[in-house]
Amino acid sequence: MAIYAYSWWTFLLIFVRITSFLLTAPLFSGRQIPVIYKIGFSILLSILCASVVKEPIQSMSLGFTVLLILKEFIVGIALGLAATIILYSVQLAGTLIDVQIGFSMASLFDPTFGANTQLTGRLKNILAILVLFTTDGHHLLIQGILASFDWVSLQASVPSWMDGRLSTFLLECIKQMFIIGFMMATPIIGTLFVVDIALGIIARTVPQMNIFAISPPVKILIHFLIYILILPSFFYLLNVLFENMFGSMSSILKIMGV
Repeated sequence: MAIYAYSWWTFLLIFVRITSFLLTAPLFSGRQIPVIYKIGFSILLSILCASVVKEPIQSMSLGFTVLLILKEFIVGIALGLAATIILYSVQLAGTLIDVQIGFSMASLFDPTFGANTQLTGRLKNILAILVLFTTDGHHLLIQGILASFDWVSLQASVPSWMDGRLSTFLLECIKQMFIIGFMMATPIIGTLFVVDIALGIIARTVPQMNIFAISPPVKILIHFLIYILILPSFFYLLNVLFENMFGSMSSILKIMGV
């Protein structure tokens, strides 16, 4: 009977970590996936992990159990955020472009992030998700949460929460998000900035021309032309993005596992 009790506590802690990871991880956290499917998938992964975990839970007090549940919740959240923050750079790039082109007035609900996003940001999100599925990135995300039990055992403490290493690394992820987002948006933003200067010169030299009626279609046309030209470089940046995303998951496991 005691063996079954130990197995139950082990399963519960594993389930908390996996569920909290799926709540924040890319692809799995989107509202397009029904909650019942997420719960069922978490239970399936938890059963598989509970059967091979190296350190099953022994008898412990109620207070210590609550602390372990809280720790597992934070570990799953931190691991999912490390990947999600990097992927937000795609939406950031789309938002910057839409502000420059004027598409920011129209917004769509993005179920992947559970928030409103602009047209270009939505397009970039779809392309990024398709590439992530094509390259089996969802398998690597699952492999990352399963590997976390080798780095951070169920009964281990996480000293990085107190010395600031974890928060510092998450801030580094945010910095990488802005860098990659600006890299994705810079070609179009720079081109549209030159177009704005040219239209401003035309408006001063030919005042009879209604520049407010000409500017939007011209900028939209140039936007799509440049977008087609730089589309191969976007997929190259996606490769860099995914490398940083999986690298950040590996790094955060090393930080919490020390």
